[in-house]
Amino acid sequence: MIKKIENGFFLSSAKTSLVLGIEEGKLISLYLGAKIKEIEDALSLRRDYIPMGNGTRYKEGKEIYLDNLALEVSTPYKGDYRQPSIVIEGGKSPVYDFIYESYEIRKGKEIKTPEEYPSPRAIEEELLVTLEDKAMKVRCILHYLLFKDDEVIGRYTEIVNLGDDEIHLRKASSMQLCLENKDYELVSFYGGWSDEFNEDVSRIGHVRMVVESIAGSSSARHNPFFYLKNKETGLDKGIAIGINLVYSGNHFYEVELGNDNLIKIANGIAPLGFDYFLRKDEGFSSPLALISYSDSGINGLRKNFHFFVNSHIVPERFEHEPRLVDYNSWEGCGMKVKENKVKGLMRKAKKIGIELFVLDDGWFGKRHNDSSSLGDWEVDRKKIPHGIKGLSDYCHKLGMKFGLWFEPEMVSPDSDLYRKHPEWAIKDDIHEPSLGRHQLTLNLTKAEVQDFIYETMAHYLRNEGVDFVKWDYNRSMSDIPGGDSCFFHHYIVGLYKVLSRLTKEFPEVTFLNCASGGNRCDLGMLSYFPLTWVSDDTDGFKRALIQEGMIVGYPQSVMSNHVSAKTSQQAVRKTSLPSKFAVASIGCLGYELDLDDLNKYDLSEVKRQIQFYKDRRELFQFGEYSESSRLSSSNLSSRQVKLGDKAAVVRTIREQPLASPVETLEIKGLDDDSIYSYSVYSFRHELSKFGPLVNFVAPIHIKEDGYLMTFLSNHIGMDSEKFEGKASGALLNNSGVKLPYQWQGTGLDNAAFYGDFSSRLFFIERI
Repeated sequence: MIKKIENGFFLSSAKTSLVLGIEEGKLISLYLGAKIKEIEDALSLRRDYIPMGNGTRYKEGKEIYLDNLALEVSTPYKGDYRQPSIVIEGGKSPVYDFIYESYEIRKGKEIKTPEEYPSPRAIEEELLVTLEDKAMKVRCILHYLLFKDDEVIGRYTEIVNLGDDEIHLRKASSMQLCLENKDYELVSFYGGWSDEFNEDVSRIGHVRMVVESIAGSSSARHNPFFYLKNKETGLDKGIAIGINLVYSGNHFYEVELGNDNLIKIANGIAPLGFDYFLRKDEGFSSPLALISYSDSGINGLRKNFHFFVNSHIVPERFEHEPRLVDYNSWEGCGMKVKENKVKGLMRKAKKIGIELFVLDDGWFGKRHNDSSSLGDWEVDRKKIPHGIKGLSDYCHKLGMKFGLWFEPEMVSPDSDLYRKHPEWAIKDDIHEPSLGRHQLTLNLTKAEVQDFIYETMAHYLRNEGVDFVKWDYNRSMSDIPGGDSCFFHHYIVGLYKVLSRLTKEFPEVTFLNCASGGNRCDLGMLSYFPLTWVSDDTDGFKRALIQEGMIVGYPQSVMSNHVSAKTSQQAVRKTSLPSKFAVASIGCLGYELDLDDLNKYDLSEVKRQIQFYKDRRELFQFGEYSESSRLSSSNLSSRQVKLGDKAAVVRTIREQPLASPVETLEIKGLDDDSIYSYSVYSFRHELSKFGPLVNFVAPIHIKEDGYLMTFLSNHIGMDSEKFEGKASGALLNNSGVKLPYQWQGTGLDNAAFYGDFSSRLFFIERI
């Protein structure tokens, strides 16, 4: 609901209200929080203003100071000495003073969002507040969006030049929000390759905090999602305010606390490398920012964003469509692609229940390593004599979908494409261009490059039987050319044009967003691609940490999680397949290892995992997610999904305790009056896991690293702990049930032998 009230506006969803006011022509935020039931209550939110001593009065005779107003948009040089949200240069004056002019409320089909960006669907209402500097002849329109059945509010800014003079837009924040500080902390997410979504918690002090990505993409360095919380905010209680951006390029957000206890928050396109020219009657619209308020802790905020992404961001066809269990060839054969090897993997994949087979890098050009051939998207017939169509036909006959890896935005200097079109690569033609992963980036600001990528991809989707595309992006930008003052932004707009064309023409194709893992994990890409590769790090424990960070702002339905070989290629850490399966289960399950290396028991175990997952697929992918404890702050994480009568819990430990604590299986949200069964996903421990302990029961001495131990481990194992029973929902909700004790050096009978960095999966179902 959006309503005009006395000197302001009232916006409200089912649980959240935003109240805006007008003071001396300035639009200000009066309230963001739990829903106000009576509109009249909003009128009591206004504050009195007193003289500020050396403050700069906005108007003589009025105790109004821009420096302590909760402004919805701010500009420099007029008395607001905080960082501005809008910076314009090039006019007759550097001063811009935007005054309230008018408003409009639109509904349904009347609402039009900027065409150059992806737009969330099911927008119910829009408030447009027009501000104008008549002297400078520049208009600022603030857009507020409400979505159907949702607790997320959209914000973007539009600047229009009405005058004859060309102006330069140097900073165009998507939103600005001012809040009374209630002992808030800033929670942001940083990282790098194979180390995405680390959580950083910072006290908001009297310094301006700026978080910015200038890599040309949203990047793993600083994800555009962040939130504020009280110190006392927990998983299920307390205030949390989350903010994200529907954009895939350079971005920033800043948080500034003034001495008046007012926090100013702004986000949008990063100002570095952004200088947008506006001639007469030309306008610019920022990307869409999103705000969500929760008074039920981090789990409440998570619930808001998960529902929003599933219901409004991912392509509508995928809103509730089950994701297939896939197999990816990368860790199985790397670039040593051979048709017979691939077909053999396909046959084994089918036998264990795989539904989608994805051929990764190494199938095209002269691609024997990563130093050549990007851009030469012709199949290598020496590796694959029957071509991609031959492979896809073979895969389809086995009853699986077929997927293919591309890195369409890149070009290798050692490629026929680069030799033919060196001008298509991003470089300044003055300096020797720096390479990332031995490659350059194609310049998507050029229409001919956009067409090349589109036609290349369209050929395979039309003619080669490709059902699924893994779209990779393996380097950040450098050496940008001159002559384009908004190069980074124009690149992203060009990328969106290509993605829009492809997804509209091939709506039945599933695209996986990948960028060296999570280097471009954002709502802009998810508007076209319903899946994202979380990280190139497939180590079970590290993945648990990464997924714990990502899942605050992004639902598990978009998270592609793979079970890899027992020994991680990234951490060289050995983890059991059941433990890796537990971590990967909450999300979209896949496998990425050499199936030829698995013994018969391991193959049967993987087959059992896949069937267990398929039987509960909707729960794992679309169940309501919550947490009881987190690895980022303790030795244990307990993550839960619940859907209808079913629930699953994944427990992950950092280090196995030497003194076994009393532990409880914690479950939330069950029906108190119903009876539920509960059990642990059982499996077989490899004998080698116990090392020399086997000699306490073995009739002969077995060396820990000897050949006999290896042989026996492939044929003999020990069953994991037994844990099953029945209990009321009331008991499970309020006290939980006691778990088997963890192994502590003695008493092996039914002990839970976890080991460090390991996980367990539990399943709960109403009887």
